[in-house]
Amino acid sequence: MSRGIPPTGDPPNEDPPALGTLPETLLTRTLELCRLAKEAGLGVTPGRVIDVARSLGGIQFDNEDDFRLTLRTNLASSQIEEQRFDRVFNTYWYGAAENEGYRLGVQTELLRGNFDQGIQEAHQDIIGQLEDSSAQETHRDLNLTARWDEEAPPIEQTVRALAKRLATRPSRRLRPSPRGQRIDLRRSLRRNMRHGMDMLELARVHRRVRKTRLVLLCDVSGSMDAFNPFLLQLMLGIQKELKNARTVVFSTTVTEITSVLRRRSVQQTLQQVGETVRHWSGGTDIGGALTKLNRSVLREGSTRSTVAIIISDGYDSGRTEIIGREMRALRRRVRTVVWINPMYGASSFELRAQGMKAARPYIDHFLPAYNAQSLQVLVRELARV
Repeated sequence: MSRGIPPTGDPPNEDPPALGTLPETLLTRTLELCRLAKEAGLGVTPGRVIDVARSLGGIQFDNEDDFRLTLRTNLASSQIEEQRFDRVFNTYWYGAAENEGYRLGVQTELLRGNFDQGIQEAHQDIIGQLEDSSAQETHRDLNLTARWDEEAPPIEQTVRALAKRLATRPSRRLRPSPRGQRIDLRRSLRRNMRHGMDMLELARVHRRVRKTRLVLLCDVSGSMDAFNPFLLQLMLGIQKELKNARTVVFSTTVTEITSVLRRRSVQQTLQQVGETVRHWSGGTDIGGALTKLNRSVLREGSTRSTVAIIISDGYDSGRTEIIGREMRALRRRVRTVVWINPMYGASSFELRAQGMKAARPYIDHFLPAYNAQSLQVLVRELARV
């Protein structure tokens, strides 16, 4: 391993100890890296630090790409911040902002089965302090107006097409229509009796359209901050297009904002959402959000007339078995499950997040969307399937 800048307190000319020696060492150096990232200007909140620490237990943290991606996903909210994080990361380990790569040198057998215990025992006081400060840090009024992109292309037409694909379905019942593709033989015969039964006028019918209720579950944790402008546009667009839609946001807490999104002014809506959702940019508990959704919103309405749309990157700080259990329950309560992962559109995307892996078997449509253009591709994909 190349020489790096050790954390404060270590001799300046010694290599950092091997990360795999003890689970405590891995977590300690991860927390130190979070501190340095915050000093470099990244928006590192206590909630994000908790998310990072708990996410390490759900990945192959002895893998180079997994370790770097997990930290960067939770700590960086834009492309500029990602570049800044890479510089901090390489400087911390190597003493240079640019480096070909790193090797953790982890002895996997020393970590498997011990990392969770290391978090719970060796760093219980650290996690406890972070959780306490996180409650104070994230439960505050949030200025979402600054995250609203006024120059972004309008998505009203695309949202309307999305609603048409997901929130409407043909009924078995028929209704008269001059442009219907099917011919109503009985009505045609009655209409042409005055013509001596010559079929001069044909009566046509088409299937009635049954409206479907959309339930939107949106991840507003720190790892999703980079996609806030698109997420806000999508939530407001769907609620405006579909009056019977329900919108729920979550991080480590769950809040329904359906009534808030019905305000006429965008500025008033963003201000009210910021005042209502005090846990925005916090940690991530997908299992807890699904649990509350299954026991509240999805208990109402018909299963056959409900479509659930989940927007999340799948990174989770909770227990993956809860996600699998609640996704299985959700699948029984809705007609279709659509999971939109903003990171899925990246060319280097791989299904690594354990929370995403637990949910994947119960998803009908797993699609990317992170801006207006990708949303149009999503609508076309739904039309194809």
